[in-house]
Amino acid sequence: MVRKILALRDELAAYRTRRAAFAGIGAETIHFEIHRREIRRIPAISTIEKILARAGKTKKVKVKRSPGGPPYPYVPARKMGDLQQTDLVGPRHLRGPEGVTRCYSIHTLDVAGQTAAASQFRDKRTISLSRHLVDSWRVMGLPRVSQMDNEMAATGGGRYRYSLSQLIRLHLLLGVHLRFIPPKEPGRNAAIESFNAVWQARVLRHPCPDLRALRRTSDRFLEYYHVRKPSRSLTVADHGTRFPGILREQLWPTLRHLPSAFSLEHYLDDQGHLALPIAKGRVSFVRKVDAHGCIEFNGAEYFIRRKLERQYVVATLSTHHRRVFVKFEGKVIKTFSFPFVGKTVDPIA
Repeated sequence: MVRKILALRDELAAYRTRRAAFAGIGAETIHFEIHRREIRRIPAISTIEKILARAGKTKKVKVKRSPGGPPYPYVPARKMGDLQQTDLVGPRHLRGPEGVTRCYSIHTLDVAGQTAAASQFRDKRTISLSRHLVDSWRVMGLPRVSQMDNEMAATGGGRYRYSLSQLIRLHLLLGVHLRFIPPKEPGRNAAIESFNAVWQARVLRHPCPDLRALRRTSDRFLEYYHVRKPSRSLTVADHGTRFPGILREQLWPTLRHLPSAFSLEHYLDDQGHLALPIAKGRVSFVRKVDAHGCIEFNGAEYFIRRKLERQYVVATLSTHHRRVFVKFEGKVIKTFSFPFVGKTVDPIA
């Protein structure tokens, strides 16, 4: 059994089969492969880890543990569709016969269901982010909450105090609650950060001379990820399967869906820029109160309370009320007027 485990580990490391092209080389992957090959008396994952360690086939990873801090207002993700996280990887540079191609890969992950989507673009403009999200929601379903960091293309950069970016408007129009994590705290999007690491390790190791080749490789990885790579977050006992793609097929009728006729092309102006209306809905900003008792979002500073220094609050803009409601530990502690220009429409989803 030890010889089989070490041989299988070397086989996965050499990517000798098409199946192993995107596979990992850890104990859990080896355990699953042994089970798939119907080998009897399968050892536990912990036993496989010890065998690999004795053979010098593992690397010790130092886990950085952050000190305890103030309570953070997390969004619960109990079932598929509760929460999706979006982030981008890049810039990355592809080298081929035609020169160097600068590109970005935008990723979205359903936290509870573990389904994922990835799109590659030459830029990270708002229109690229919007196209990625629309394409993702067609295959993943619309989430209740969509969470991302404070990328300028998403927030609009706060140029005008009461303006709303086109990406915010897209979420409002489709009835999705957009939520921004605190600046410089990527760990609050831990699920998508973990997927980013796997995508980079499994996709970028393949030769991709241009953007078209990268897209093909990424699509092949997503097919492997959904139906051939068992997820650590899914169990047969709780979900009926360990594969995100199979779980999505089972739950598809229960998810919210993008309207079939919806297209971003209907909202492009003569210059090819998005011109989405403002719909009734909510967008939230999680922020840590500074030493002066203030928070900042959308290019403006708001005074909360000095005694809440270093505590997290959630500032939620209700476009229907044109007001911002600031909550601390689930209770509204302040409200501010947010008089944006223009009428509001009803969401279409």
